[in-house]
Amino acid sequence: MRFVIGDIHGELSKLKKLIEHIGRTDANPTLIFIGDYLDKGESPRLTLEFLVNLSHRHNCTFLVGNHEYIWLNLEYDFEKYQQYLLKYGGTNTMISFGSSSLKETRTKMLSEFGDFFTNLKSYWKNSEFIVVHSGIAPEDYDKCLDELQQTDFLFNRYEFIKKQGLFQCKYKVIFGHTGFYQPYVDPYKIGIDTAACFLESQPLSAICLDNMHFYNSNHETYTVDSKKFDFCPMIPRTKPWRAI
Repeated sequence: MRFVIGDIHGELSKLKKLIEHIGRTDANPTLIFIGDYLDKGESPRLTLEFLVNLSHRHNCTFLVGNHEYIWLNLEYDFEKYQQYLLKYGGTNTMISFGSSSLKETRTKMLSEFGDFFTNLKSYWKNSEFIVVHSGIAPEDYDKCLDELQQTDFLFNRYEFIKKQGLFQCKYKVIFGHTGFYQPYVDPYKIGIDTAACFLESQPLSAICLDNMHFYNSNHETYTVDSKKFDFCPMIPRTKPWRAI
């Protein structure tokens, strides 16, 4: 079965628990990760190591998140992206790599995990769903995917969430980037970032595209239709509980 997994942000312990829970349902799952593996959380470096090893055992697709994009482009606009990383959890990544600067961290990261970053995808789709990191801007809903730039999938939030309608009048969008107390569901989109990095009590979540059940790192399983989701509040954008 196919599982889409929300923003990890270095929360390795929660990731391991979620993968263990998924494994009890399907010993050989297909895993689609929605991006944001770095910053804010427990151990970004060990999270990357775990994901690489996981991809040797299972069919994995890794999408790019805005945090991976910022790290990859750090050298092209250092002043701008340095401020972003220091504000949004990059210090945790720097420490996890045993580095004393962001530039040194990037060098070590690409030396050790270069293939992982090279193979990051902008989106995944099938006949029913398109999976992207942050959703798609409403003004882009009628465009072809090859007309869009990578950044068009990385920084969307409120206007996208308010959008009613299917992408290209065909695809329901599965997205992360915006953290909710529980998965967000409306007729057109599904948000699976349950803010595992923001609050110790919040789980890491996934949705199975084959049975439309949610799974999380608390070893909970529930159906999309079992709760009312479309009003669930976003997590306040406060300091993540592990952020240094």
